Amino acid sequence: INLLCALYGCFQAGIVPVPIEVPLTRRDAGSQQIGFLLGSCGIQVALTSEACLKGLPKTTAGEVVTFKGWPKLHWLVTEHLPKPPKDWLPPPRLTDETPAYIEYTTDREGSVMGVTVTRASMLNHCRMLTMACGYTEGENMVCVLDFKREVGLWHGVLTSVLNGMHVIYIPYAVMKVNPASWMQMITKYRASVAIVKSRDLHWGLLATKDHKDINLSSLRMLLIADGANPWSLSSCDQFLSVFQTKGLRPDAVCPCACSSEVLTVSLRRPGRAGAATGRGVLSMAGLSHGVVRVDQENSLTSLTLQDCGQVMPGCEIVVIKMDGPPYLCKTDEVGEICVSSGATGSQYWGLPGLSNSTFRVQPLTPPADGQTDRQDKPAATGEFTRSGLLGFLGPG
Repeated sequence: INLLCALYGCFQAGIVPVPIEVPLTRRDAGSQQIGFLLGSCGIQVALTSEACLKGLPKTTAGEVVTFKGWPKLHWLVTEHLPKPPKDWLPPPRLTDETPAYIEYTTDREGSVMGVTVTRASMLNHCRMLTMACGYTEGENMVCVLDFKREVGLWHGVLTSVLNGMHVIYIPYAVMKVNPASWMQMITKYRASVAIVKSRDLHWGLLATKDHKDINLSSLRMLLIADGANPWSLSSCDQFLSVFQTKGLRPDAVCPCACSSEVLTVSLRRPGRAGAATGRGVLSMAGLSHGVVRVDQENSLTSLTLQDCGQVMPGCEIVVIKMDGPPYLCKTDEVGEICVSSGATGSQYWGLPGLSNSTFRVQPLTPPADGQTDRQDKPAATGEFTRSGLLGFLGPG
């Protein structure tokens, strides 16, 4: 609740928030490299709760220590603020292209960067998710994910507030003690939506002593946030096979693919009983050479992937080569998925060079075999954003 109030207070005031996980030790702060991001964003004030502030390491004078690499911050508890004066008026409405918030992400080398999401992109993304997931006012949602970033923030905070939904958040500390707690909350509150990762499905399977009173018949959508990862398939299959007897419908399992740069790429729509869910068995030898080849199921040299549903409404997707100029891939080539829509990040805060190569990509038509002397031609209108996800063009 404190984070939600602080977040929407920033939206109202025209301040750009950077939701982060507060470190509990100096070593933790350095390992996350969050301090560099806060410094580059010019952060001076940290909004927090009383309980969180009490848990932070203090100096002998009782002040919060300055974490290694962090800027000097003024820590402000948001719970006991005075009421605004009667003549207070909200600031003038900001333009749609004004940054709404900055979401932190980590690259392959472990560097933390801040993805800027504009107000227009934030609202467009919420509308896309509402349409794709069929969210309605008054629905109950259970969220196990980190609600400060990615799927937990997009569904569990922004889209749920837009639609007037009720959300039950399960802290990670509770999950470690009681891995079945999220299923118990679904049963207790008759939740129609749950947002989890494949690890939560796995932990739920292991909590066999708590399965007796579980009832998942109210669940119309079980959103799997890491559905694009190969290891999520076995968790989804095993969870469905065990909990189908507890009311879980096969058409409720909805993997999605996403990244901080492009937000949601695709999502399996809930309630599509007639539509067959796809999976592909690919040769790992072929993948090692960047091409797609079908292999036999259960082979030691194969990799089985599940589909992550359809592209989001209003999105255009291309697959480009991972190295060199951004040429379009052929149908059997593995490349990087790029997205063009009104709902992607706009830049890495303070990194213009990297932003241009990530958020302003112009896909090119590949040259014909043997052709070397020619002018590269754009393969699509408009600019695309790199997702950081690998993919290929499949049938359908």
